[in-house]
Amino acid sequence: MFRVFSFMGQVFGMVGRKPGLLAPLVLNIAAAVPLHILFVLASYLVPAQYGHLVDYALMLLGCTALYFIDYFCAGLNTSLVAEQVTTGQASLGTAFSRTLRASPSILVFAIVTAIFDLLVQIANSRRGMIRTMLLGIIRTVWTTATYVMMPAMVLDRLGFVDSFKRSKQLMENDPTQVGVGVVALGLVTWVMGLAAFMAANYIGFGVLAAYPMVGMIFALFVINVSWAVSSYLKSTYYTCYYLWVSECLRQQRAGVDLAPAPLRDALGGIQPGMGYFG
Repeated sequence: MFRVFSFMGQVFGMVGRKPGLLAPLVLNIAAAVPLHILFVLASYLVPAQYGHLVDYALMLLGCTALYFIDYFCAGLNTSLVAEQVTTGQASLGTAFSRTLRASPSILVFAIVTAIFDLLVQIANSRRGMIRTMLLGIIRTVWTTATYVMMPAMVLDRLGFVDSFKRSKQLMENDPTQVGVGVVALGLVTWVMGLAAFMAANYIGFGVLAAYPMVGMIFALFVINVSWAVSSYLKSTYYTCYYLWVSECLRQQRAGVDLAPAPLRDALGGIQPGMGYFG
């Protein structure tokens, strides 16, 4: 558990030395917040006689757009982190070019994730607790797969299907034998998200209840910042892990010394298994 805080410290230390690495995080917030506000306002303006059909359509469209922004910025971050840890010369222009090439696959992920959100909302409105939980679990797995596959899509220029195959191959033949979850980032980002939701709800719709527009904007801002930071950390981690496993396979040996700096320093004294290299 404590390795995740070490990893986060290494990441922000790297950002402190090269502030330009924060560009995907800033872009995510700058694009997502106004768009989120726009779709929320649009949902309030839908006439009641149209029922839930238009609401669901707006939700699907809005979620797809927000997820595309989030995943696209994760792709930018993947490229920047990979260049920084391998060459020390991260370029935003190169990152945009790489991520644009991966846009069709990123859009697929955004659409499917939005569909899962819509299905969860429908199941929840019908009080289908079991269905809501199952759909929530599937959505979580799918979202994780997005970040796991992002390096293959952006760095290796693979399509959706080939990215899935590449990521599956790396997981099955992982020479490090420490598993992709060695840094418990999922739990920490979940806690961050919960704290952001509670703060947004308490302040945005409680303290600022007398000013509903201000309260809504505050709540959406807090939630989107939490969302963007979580995406930034996840994409950074999975990029470092992808590069580590790829390098282990290339050199036919397992070693923490082969991991990119942020992950290598966070792992410290871990001794990965030698697997089939032993």
